[in-house]
Amino acid sequence: MKTSALNDSNIEQEISQVEEFWARKAPEAYPGWSWMKMPEDVMLEIDSYHRVARLKLGAEPVDWDSEYSRLGVEGAIDGYSHLEGYPETPGLMEELKEILDRAGVGYIVALPINKFWDEFLREADHWLSGPLAERVVLFTSFDWKLDEPGFVEKACAHLDKCRSGGIRGLKVHKNVGLSVTTNGKVAPLTDTRFKEIFSYAGELGFPVWIHYGDPYDFFFPLESNARKRELTCFPDWHWYPKNFHEKEYWKLHEHFFRMIEDVKKTNFNAAHLANYAWDRIDEFSRLLLDYPNLYSDISGRMAEIGKSKTLQARESRTEEARRLFTRCQDKILWGTDILPTGKLYKLWSIFLRSDIKDLDYTWATFYPGQGDWLVDGLGLSEEILNKLCRDVAKGLLGL
Repeated sequence: MKTSALNDSNIEQEISQVEEFWARKAPEAYPGWSWMKMPEDVMLEIDSYHRVARLKLGAEPVDWDSEYSRLGVEGAIDGYSHLEGYPETPGLMEELKEILDRAGVGYIVALPINKFWDEFLREADHWLSGPLAERVVLFTSFDWKLDEPGFVEKACAHLDKCRSGGIRGLKVHKNVGLSVTTNGKVAPLTDTRFKEIFSYAGELGFPVWIHYGDPYDFFFPLESNARKRELTCFPDWHWYPKNFHEKEYWKLHEHFFRMIEDVKKTNFNAAHLANYAWDRIDEFSRLLLDYPNLYSDISGRMAEIGKSKTLQARESRTEEARRLFTRCQDKILWGTDILPTGKLYKLWSIFLRSDIKDLDYTWATFYPGQGDWLVDGLGLSEEILNKLCRDVAKGLLGL
């Protein structure tokens, strides 16, 4: 991707760093991510975002060597990551070990995307016999063919194999509740087959990491949508044209909470702050505290949590975020999402530990900017940081 010369050489240099960063994260380097390859017009959208951030919003240059660029949490746990293609790609395992060592991350949770059943178990064998066997926490998943005869029995037998093979949990993708069907209709999260499998996972001591639903904006028309750029780049993420809308969004939450009420003996991590609408985040914090078996992570939600300066005004969420993390400090865990890089970990550290203003959050994502805004740092205390980045996940995972 090329950029035209800018008058400010410092900005030109920063944009060059952005391009280098994105090139390094290209799917060609990570074969398991070939399905996420972005076309040139999407890359131009990414470039456009960074021009907006630097030129119109006045993003602060990131000090990658600042005192805050390392979490400083001994044995930190990245509680949410996808590592497709790593075991079978020469060099990636060693590279990941170096990245984790430099970042001071002791463990990383690896969640499968496209590998199921025996194919997953074969990949798990590569992980568990490799250089990161003691540090990569593996979860399994299903392709959820609910109407296949004997599916529940097959799923439970697979969980048995996983438990005896060193796997530590079950990952549920967002297609559950949105596109997995039964008898031609979307199966609700309250379907008894889901509950049977989740209950059995709990009996085995497996926590369930579940991404249900999607961000609030994904259920609204594109016009005047705060995440229009992102949805334009990835139209398959836009649920509104598929007859999902605000009513359906809240129905997903209703079904989820009914389900975990029925599956009391299984611990659930509702990923990405459960994709709960931010203007009702206090309501979500009450729900987190009401359900003993409910936890949540902040992976992939730096932009949501830290949103501050926009093209129209400043909308700081730091006080709400600090209140959430303080109130629910025993129920929320940290994770990153997508591909680990040195800069990803440094940016998360700066965001969580410092009170910096006007930070460009897009260094922390594999995708283009969620919207044309910047983030403010949270400046969390050491006590809350330790719980967020280690202790809550450690308890859930039995580490």
